[in-house]
Amino acid sequence: MPEQDELLRMFQEAQRAFTDRVHAVREDQWSAPTPCAEWTVGDLVQHLAEEHLWAAPLVHGQDLESARKIVEGTRRLPVEGGVGANAAEQWDEAITASADAFTSGGALDRTVALSRGDTPASEYLSEMVADLTVHAWDLATAIGYSEPLPEDLVSFVYETAKQAGDLSASGMFEPAVDVPDDAPTIDKLVGLAGRQPS
Repeated sequence: MPEQDELLRMFQEAQRAFTDRVHAVREDQWSAPTPCAEWTVGDLVQHLAEEHLWAAPLVHGQDLESARKIVEGTRRLPVEGGVGANAAEQWDEAITASADAFTSGGALDRTVALSRGDTPASEYLSEMVADLTVHAWDLATAIGYSEPLPEDLVSFVYETAKQAGDLSASGMFEPAVDVPDDAPTIDKLVGLAGRQPS
């Protein structure tokens, strides 16, 4: 597991990258398809927003049921097809709360209650960084956003993901896609996550 300062720096880079792409979505793109099967752009942003709504109560010591009640009280009613003009605002609110929780004093020394059991907060954050990074690529691909992801972030997540083994075993990813050895690191990362590099 990387040093806490490095992990927090990667988290900040990943959240900035995803946020930049959220705010680049045009109004006519919220219903566009993404590399995530069955998810529109709006669905993808709302998925990430909800994921980060869970972070603050979990990092602050709530159990799953207590955290669920907090999230349900915070969650906005979904709009048809996951599309909405307020999707970017929902994301901004969620990531602000998540970032405040993870950067609070001693946060990464704690244990959080996840569905798989008690998990070190640093491990939880590392997974959030990976999720933000891969989904930032998904979102950029869906909306035609050309600015590349930071190379140090991509390398960090790729090395972490390689150590995790077969990501598809979690049920959250498609089987890995073969990518040439000399391919860019971002292609290797998204291939590992079951995406076809663009």
